[in-house]
Amino acid sequence: MKTLLGDAVYERAYYHCSHCHTGIFPTDEEFGIEDRKTPGATEVIALMGVLEPFEEGADEVLPRLSGLNVSASSVQRTTEAVGADVAERRADGETFGPDASWDWHTDATGKRVAYVGLDATGVRQQGEHAERVEGRMPWVGTVFNPEPPHQKRHQRMWDSRYVAGLMGLPDVGAQLRRECRAVGIDRADRVIALTDGGNGLEDCLTDVLAGQVAEVEFILDFWHASEHLQEFAKLWIADEESRSTQVKAWCHQLKHEGGAALLETLQALDLSRASPQVREAHRQLTGYVGSNLHRTDYPRYVQNGWQIGSGKVESACKSVVARRLKGPGMRWRESGTTSLCQLRAMYKSRLWSTYWKRTVS
Repeated sequence: MKTLLGDAVYERAYYHCSHCHTGIFPTDEEFGIEDRKTPGATEVIALMGVLEPFEEGADEVLPRLSGLNVSASSVQRTTEAVGADVAERRADGETFGPDASWDWHTDATGKRVAYVGLDATGVRQQGEHAERVEGRMPWVGTVFNPEPPHQKRHQRMWDSRYVAGLMGLPDVGAQLRRECRAVGIDRADRVIALTDGGNGLEDCLTDVLAGQVAEVEFILDFWHASEHLQEFAKLWIADEESRSTQVKAWCHQLKHEGGAALLETLQALDLSRASPQVREAHRQLTGYVGSNLHRTDYPRYVQNGWQIGSGKVESACKSVVARRLKGPGMRWRESGTTSLCQLRAMYKSRLWSTYWKRTVS
């Protein structure tokens, strides 16, 4: 049996059923021993699998830091099994942190403000026989409590909670809703919902926040809107310097006058001599801005001290998913993707110790 102090001999009774031809070690279940490892060894192996590639963790890190000698496949099996338990328990409605209201920061109007965000990021996949298959897009949802610019001193990194994995929007929304409830989002006066223009994101967060808060403000990620302006400009303006100047002017207008003013400017462009490709890009751009007017009142957002960029959500995609699952040559099966995503989400939410205390007890 693997322990944190090395291999140990562990004798216990084995019970066999002659009718169903199966057997059990009841003491293993009582002591929390799985796959011939103590809970302490399992935790350390899973932690290594969360932080480092399985082979590197097994060959280089685990032996030097803990004295544990296990194979890369054992690290993978252990890590994914723990992640699957986290994913299953979250799907069943469990949250791992204490239900305690955060001290929500106030905006420039003196109201307590909470933030939520939702995005997706790509992960390469492999098939049943290790063949390359089409990639998948795990969701990453977060509720967070940033200090506003007008009173910013330091960022308390633990004021963030994440959920992540390959699941439908209703499922990730239900899990995010429970995390919001656990940190007392109902104690905030308003919630800022920051997303890009992806289909279904606004509706999902509407469901997440329904009945929990009295006031919700949806904000379109400013940098996502800026990217759409940049993409159109690449097609319309050949000269790089002129293109850069024009995009800066559009972004300045968007930030200081809002989406409605920018839409008027875009609609007034003379494209009579433009190619069909440029005219189609213009149609898509104005449609994008027009359909998001209700969440592009950036002058008011800035005046109130609210964040207008979804950098926190994009950072979550990188820290929760990309840094571990998007390494060189990495490909994942669907089950392993969700297991690692949920385990990373729990770890980055600083709930690791809480999970193991509940699990071992």
